[in-house]
Amino acid sequence: MAKSEDTEKKVPVTTHLYQRQIDHLNRVAKELQVTKAVLFREAIEQLLKRYEERQLDIGIK
Repeated sequence: MAKSEDTEKKVPVTTHLYQRQIDHLNRVAKELQVTKAVLFREAIEQLLKRYEERQLDIGIK
């Protein structure tokens, strides 16, 4: 059974992005009045769901 987002422990992650991606992300976050972390978590969930739906053998089925 998966843990809910409220009880899961968040861990820091470092990644490298292009400046244009950061600029665009900053604009979106400001417009939506959320943090970049919120947008990253949402994007990761969508990415994982897409790969789950494709049933790729990458250990997330």
